[in-house]
Amino acid sequence: MVYAEAKRIMIAYENKQGSIQSLIAQSKSQHKNSLTCLIMKTMSYKKLLNKIIKKSKMLENEKFLGDKLAQLLVYDVLFGMGVRGKFKSAVKRNYQSLTDACEYYMKKYQVDNRDNLLKIFDEKQSFANNSSNKPKYVYINQLKLKKKEILNKLIDGSYQKVDYDKKDENYMKSSQKYKDLINSLKENEFIKDNHVKNLIIFKHDAKINKNYNLFIEGHLLQIDKSSCLVPLALNPEIDSHVIDGASAPGNKTILLSNILKNTGLIHAFDIDDVRVKTMQNNLKQHNVTNVRLKCMDFLQTEIHKYDRVSHIMLDVPCSGSGMTNRFKFGDIDLENIKDDKRLWKLEALQRRMLLHAMSFLNVTRIVYSTCSIHQEENENVVRYALKNCDDRFKLVNIFADKWNYGRGICLDEKDKNDFHLDYCIRTCFESNFTNGFFIACFELSQDIDQNSFSTMDKEQTIEDEINET
Repeated sequence: MVYAEAKRIMIAYENKQGSIQSLIAQSKSQHKNSLTCLIMKTMSYKKLLNKIIKKSKMLENEKFLGDKLAQLLVYDVLFGMGVRGKFKSAVKRNYQSLTDACEYYMKKYQVDNRDNLLKIFDEKQSFANNSSNKPKYVYINQLKLKKKEILNKLIDGSYQKVDYDKKDENYMKSSQKYKDLINSLKENEFIKDNHVKNLIIFKHDAKINKNYNLFIEGHLLQIDKSSCLVPLALNPEIDSHVIDGASAPGNKTILLSNILKNTGLIHAFDIDDVRVKTMQNNLKQHNVTNVRLKCMDFLQTEIHKYDRVSHIMLDVPCSGSGMTNRFKFGDIDLENIKDDKRLWKLEALQRRMLLHAMSFLNVTRIVYSTCSIHQEENENVVRYALKNCDDRFKLVNIFADKWNYGRGICLDEKDKNDFHLDYCIRTCFESNFTNGFFIACFELSQDIDQNSFSTMDKEQTIEDEINET
């Protein structure tokens, strides 16, 4: 039965047993297309469905259904293909009250049909709705062709560049005027980003996608703007030796290679062999030739083997709570529920990785980043590292003149005046039209004894903490 299986998958998703896509793929149902459509639609309009269910008093009459099953049935009977099977009689008993409740909300939102009710109500789902309108950010990879040649190919392919005054303060910041400019783009138009060089922006529903020949040929790379800021903050000089501590699938590594112009050497590590193989293909597609990729835990690296490394990019494993595609079903409350035990373990791992990065004797600059909104994985980790690095590193005020919104959170005067946590940056959809990201940049302090810092005991302490959980 489709409804029972859909209910099971929705509950499993809430219990974080997998993504909707993976749970459907594992299902033994012979009607996966119908199952997918029903679940996606029901979860997308859950808030409206709950209002109709409450107004109709359906669950008071049919307590055996439960909220998930009721949502599925109400969607199908009012907005879908109609209810079939053994639950048809329960729906039939409540059909009049359900249609009355639906008409009530149609009048309330001043729409003349049910489809428009879905559209209007979807707009009420604020972040969930808006995040699906996140622009398409596309990076111009110059490891094969020059930027001008790629843009000419793009324009020859019927795309048009829209010019605007980048010096205008309203466009320099991610203001409403800038968002309006992006939303005004036609499906074949793009603009240059106001912060990241070589990044162009298409409207969320632009027809361009990864099947376009310039993507297939490796000239373009679809990547969120927030991810671009990480290698940009590191900004290594030509010929530098760099470590990418958690590199797969390699998009940030490709940008890093662009900054280095394929010179120097990037030591890229990832612990998952499947992701490493994917990354190998990704690097080859984009003509990256200065990367030495290893399937290896960054924490197992021996620092004396990397004495030429001066920069480390550390985009650590995290909860992923800032990723806007996680909100596509409108489950904002669900996705922001903190799993404290998991966050604590992640924070412990992140601390270890950052302290390990600080132990490389010739490293002068480290960028730490997460795609998380939680302070446990962000400011807490940075604060801990600064307390335990023997003053060897200090925070850099990244993008100081260009990023006047979305800064690190300071809980007290010490955070602001001693640790300078407001030197870190945060991104989010509401302010920046991007995923939620946190970025901190550390720089080696002057007049520091290079041999004065050891993380061995500190890393062991954190490892003991992890093993106790």
